[in-house]
Amino acid sequence: MSSNRLYARRTLSDTLNMVFDFVGENWRKWFKLMIYFLLPFSVLLGATIATFYKDTEEFTMSTMGYVVSIILFIVGCAVVTALEILLVKWHEDHNGTLDGCDAAGLWRMMPKTSLKCLGIIVLWSPVVAMELVMILVPVIGLGFIFVMLPIFMTCPIMILESNNSISDMTKRAFSLGFKKWGTFILIAVVMVLVAVLINNAATFPLGLFKAFESLFEKSTTADSMLWSFLADVIRYVLCVAECFVIFVGIGMFVLAITFHYGSVATEAEDLGLESDIDDFAKLK
Repeated sequence: MSSNRLYARRTLSDTLNMVFDFVGENWRKWFKLMIYFLLPFSVLLGATIATFYKDTEEFTMSTMGYVVSIILFIVGCAVVTALEILLVKWHEDHNGTLDGCDAAGLWRMMPKTSLKCLGIIVLWSPVVAMELVMILVPVIGLGFIFVMLPIFMTCPIMILESNNSISDMTKRAFSLGFKKWGTFILIAVVMVLVAVLINNAATFPLGLFKAFESLFEKSTTADSMLWSFLADVIRYVLCVAECFVIFVGIGMFVLAITFHYGSVATEAEDLGLESDIDDFAKLK
């Protein structure tokens, strides 16, 4: 039996270490599956953003690019959420390993699971949007964000416990979330900082390219068809890479929330003990 169990009592540092250990030990397969399932959305989203930034003079085009980008991003969030939780589930069911887990096997579960996650994300999107708006009001905004953090546990509960009632999943998410509320906040803050650092590393080349592009536009080189073509290709490639890295950051956040759920559920309801009993029964 692996010591890296989903259902086990863990401290804050243990949970964070679990996330990085999971990625570090399985990074080849994890990254390969991220590319397989998320690269198509990254390509579409990156191409949309590249076109959106390229042509901002026409209001209709800008609005269309903005709307399409939001739709692709939300769907991509649902896919990466489903993927990460299914990987954790596989890891737990196979004694702490991803051996035998491949894209073909996950593909059979991904459509239905992704649609469920998409439904949860769409259901809670007004609340998340309100959180982003209320950030402008420091005290009230931060308080509202902290109170609503447990909603992120809804997807792990739905996939790992096969609970079909949205109201029950929501109640359970908040019940577990507030049992270890302080730890939940710290994990969320740390993983958001990690995602920001990853995102900044990905956006730096794009920002650097835009700076060089603005300089070239002032010269005669900007009129060259070759430069125009190369600029478009570089812009698309960098936008696709940036979108993919954003999904990677979201995936690590989902892993942290999922492992935190396992720790809190074990401490509150002894789910880890129940899992050990089931495993022992299978060995008999």
